[in-house]
Amino acid sequence: MKQGGTMRWWNSFIVVLLLVALSFSGIFIFYKRSSDGIRDFVFEKDFEKIDKLFHKGQNWYWLISDYSSKTYSIDFMLRYRSSSQYEKRYDLVLKVLEIDGDVAGFLAYYPKSLYTWQLLFLVVDQDYRKKGIAKKLLKYAVADMVNRGAIKIDLVTRPVNVKAKALYSQFGFKQIDEDNDFASFTLHKSWQ
Repeated sequence: MKQGGTMRWWNSFIVVLLLVALSFSGIFIFYKRSSDGIRDFVFEKDFEKIDKLFHKGQNWYWLISDYSSKTYSIDFMLRYRSSSQYEKRYDLVLKVLEIDGDVAGFLAYYPKSLYTWQLLFLVVDQDYRKKGIAKKLLKYAVADMVNRGAIKIDLVTRPVNVKAKALYSQFGFKQIDEDNDFASFTLHKSWQ
């Protein structure tokens, strides 16, 4: 009996040890994932900061095609996580990059179809530029969209936004069109 009891004790000890190890590895994995500073957008906590970010400097110009437009509602899009200004679609994936409690960057993307996703916003606060944040956000967004099933990712930027165009090209996006208002880019998973 003693040998059977010792064996059960030993098996129980091993199970507990494995559970503790898995718990610590889970904590480590969680820490690694959250240590990049990118987290889910929370409307109540983040809306005012993101709204200010969009209206800071020239950011509003990059956001909409008609700079004088008063009808574009970032509030509607963020409140209803909607890729549309007119319908509550709840289809936007919204992410915030925080550094020391400040919002340094923002991402929004959504599925246009089962395998095609659209990067809608990638915004970096002017005070945090030239620190690799846009590249970090883009890398995160592309990886997340691919993990969600994207084979193709589309985005648009202003033709005069040379830095953004260079970043997208450097990352592997191909420019497919350009007019006076927008330059269109696409990335296929097979290109990476």
